[in-house]
Amino acid sequence: MAEQQSFVNEMEREAVYRIRELCSQGKESALCAADEKEAALIGELSKAALYPEKPFFPSVREKPEDDFGEMEFFRLAGQFMGKKTVQKFITCGGVDDGKSTLIGRILYDVKSRKEQEEIRANPVFLRKDGSVDYALLAGTTEEEARQGITVQVSYSAFERGGSSFLMADVPGHEEYTHNMAYAAAKANTAVIMVAANKGIVPQTRRHTRICYFMGIRSMIFAVNKMDMMSYQESVFRQISEEIVQMMEGYAGCECRIVPAAAKSGKNIIEPAKEMSWYNGGTLLDVLQQADCKTPVKKEYFCMPVQRICKSSQMKGAVVEKRAVQGEVLCGSLTCGDEIFVYPTAKRAKISTLYRLAQKTDTVCAGDPVSIELDRELDTARGYILADRDVLNLTDRVEADLLWTLDNRLTQGKRYQIQIGTAMQTAVVTKICYLVDVNTGDHRYAEYITKNELARCELCFSRQAAVTCEKENRTLGTLRLYDRKTGALAAYGNIIHTISEEVLKRDSREITAPERESCLGQKAGLILFDVKNSCREVMNYIERYLLRMGFHTIQAAFDQIDRKELGHIRSLLDAGLIVLLALQASEKKKVKELLEERERIFDGMRCTMDEEMGYTLKCVKEWASELI
Repeated sequence: MAEQQSFVNEMEREAVYRIRELCSQGKESALCAADEKEAALIGELSKAALYPEKPFFPSVREKPEDDFGEMEFFRLAGQFMGKKTVQKFITCGGVDDGKSTLIGRILYDVKSRKEQEEIRANPVFLRKDGSVDYALLAGTTEEEARQGITVQVSYSAFERGGSSFLMADVPGHEEYTHNMAYAAAKANTAVIMVAANKGIVPQTRRHTRICYFMGIRSMIFAVNKMDMMSYQESVFRQISEEIVQMMEGYAGCECRIVPAAAKSGKNIIEPAKEMSWYNGGTLLDVLQQADCKTPVKKEYFCMPVQRICKSSQMKGAVVEKRAVQGEVLCGSLTCGDEIFVYPTAKRAKISTLYRLAQKTDTVCAGDPVSIELDRELDTARGYILADRDVLNLTDRVEADLLWTLDNRLTQGKRYQIQIGTAMQTAVVTKICYLVDVNTGDHRYAEYITKNELARCELCFSRQAAVTCEKENRTLGTLRLYDRKTGALAAYGNIIHTISEEVLKRDSREITAPERESCLGQKAGLILFDVKNSCREVMNYIERYLLRMGFHTIQAAFDQIDRKELGHIRSLLDAGLIVLLALQASEKKKVKELLEERERIFDGMRCTMDEEMGYTLKCVKEWASELI
């Protein structure tokens, strides 16, 4: 990283940011280099990151597999140092739709003729029939190649036409959705594969929704395997219409559709004469044209505080002061400007600005900066600097969560939550509804399992400065971590903060229809004769209803007075199906509790005999009307 470098690409900025993160968390061991070249790379990036003391980087990795992902990232960042721009994209979609083959074909086609000959001569990359297995060029492991699937995320890089690309090959199987979400969080563009011989499959819809959830607004649909459909234009047009219809639910998303045959390389880099009916450009052309930058329509300055260091180690610094470090999210800042600090609401003026290791007069969005203030303020990691009071301070939010743990999420459990650079404790106080990742439909849920998406309410241990995800991607997204293991539990998008008006609305009395809506059923009443030996019959019918997913409860009274009627009414108001044993003479009293008489099932004559099968059939038909 040159001393007078005028431009730093996204990968270099992220590398500097991640070095600061690792060292501030005491995880320098993740930066253990394997050779002198890697050590030099880490050293240069560390100088740009500006530390008050030289961090300790072990020269030998005790466990080679530990933190491999971090060093792999820095190796990739090293490949792009000095490049003007880097486009990061993922390939995703259904199983066996050709994701790995596409990446391998691109890597093969951008190589020189000599390098291609070397690949064709290397048995490692060949199938039994002697043809090149392009999926192996995409970093697929031997085990994955044997099974014909992708499990882990693998990264590849290439350059073409003055543009640099970083590609992530993600798994297509539903059980590895969390790996796909991890890669999507770091990408700007998604290439979603659709096999021409299968069309849009559930996993196509799932990956599209998750890409959008993770902030990707530039999507390219590659209709692959056109060779299997004899390059018919009608097949492509039909699939394109389905894609356009599917994308109507994704506001603000740029969508392009390209026909291709990855295995034979048709319309990947060069146009295919077999598809002369298509003139929208090759896949690489469309990738180069992709608008992969999410516009930040904010006029205010905002920067989460990442760490505090001493300015004496910066070039040109005369007086040793505390410098506030971070990456500018939006807006710009100039020496002399006044800033506002969250959550303390203190103000100060900017005396000196540093962009990486260089003193500067102005910084803007994306810059890694260090800021000296004209007076000492209480600032620490997790605080936020802004040019004015523009953010929401709240301790309750409503957010969409994508669950990634094997353990299920239940209401009331506490987790560590990260928003920007701030960490604190949060509890999920309510699961509003589950979102079907394939269709987008909402349904009731008592808990969330791995790879499921749900709208939830969260309560923080203290107030935090946040925005909605659509307003600011960094301060509007969150991550939940298991408090015991530290494992990533969920990605989240903040939909809105819960204001005092919402609290006031929520404090109103809850109605019976609200409870029924949450349970997904209407209240109902099944009557039994208390004089008969009905306990066994009630148990049998209740268990039958429970297995169908209904919420039930039993009650029995010899006589029904005002107190008992109030108790039964409370159970019905709770939205339950009440199995009630009573005297036959008391039926009229309880029937008045439900205006809709079809909600009442008369089982006074039910007994454990050969007629039970017919009774259960009648109960099932009756209960189905309560859904």
